[in-house]
Amino acid sequence: MDQKLFKSLCKDGKFKEALGLATQGREQEKFTPSRFSIDKKTGLPIFYRGNKRVEADETGEWHLSKNTKF
Repeated sequence: MDQKLFKSLCKDGKFKEALGLATQGREQEKFTPSRFSIDKKTGLPIFYRGNKRVEADETGEWHLSKNTKF
């Protein structure tokens, strides 16, 4: 995912397009995110599937987050 393009889409208010960019090509996976928020400290997106946090691994496949420090 291109972080610069993602941030510019969010800045322009095109949130559905930004989420589509993040999930491009993997829309049918079990843990594909349905929403996201932006971390205020780092400025990076945090993705969620329902109320569970998800993240992409190095191959781009979506999994439940193993990070316990939110």
